[in-house]
Amino acid sequence: MKKTILFFASIFLIFAFFSPEEAFAQSISSDSSELAARKLPPKRPSPDRPMNFNGRRMPRRDGNFTAIGVKVDETGDFLTISIFFNDALDSNSVEAHNIFINETQLPPKTEFLFNKNRHMLRFTAPKSDGTFTLKLVGLRSYDGKIMNPTEIKNLEANSFCKYSREARTWQKSSL
Repeated sequence: MKKTILFFASIFLIFAFFSPEEAFAQSISSDSSELAARKLPPKRPSPDRPMNFNGRRMPRRDGNFTAIGVKVDETGDFLTISIFFNDALDSNSVEAHNIFINETQLPPKTEFLFNKNRHMLRFTAPKSDGTFTLKLVGLRSYDGKIMNPTEIKNLEANSFCKYSREARTWQKSSL
């Protein structure tokens, strides 16, 4: 019994004089050069190396990140708008203040849906009479390329518009 009490008393005295914080601080100060090296952010991979995207190795693409198509469907009192991109979209860059309809931001509680490979963004908006303009700003691709502000004019319900690289304009197609 005395041995047990003596054992616990000696452990108490050790911890009373040498707290774990002090012991930890001493180990950090001796390895400060190693710790400083670990605090630096990781280097970005070179542009010619593939990136990890949702568990898949994706090649980095040359050129601009752009919208290539817009489909507008009428569903009751709302429009379902699907936007197609030439590369995978960073879903964290999509917020209501990045998308405008007739120079008005989308409502803050707008729900955004994406397809599996993130090449399509879909949301609903209140129905507007006649044609409307869609403006996209500040969207990014999965590898960090920022899309130039894009404005698509004369959109209407039950239509599809695609971007023609040759003509450098948005052209309407029939559904």
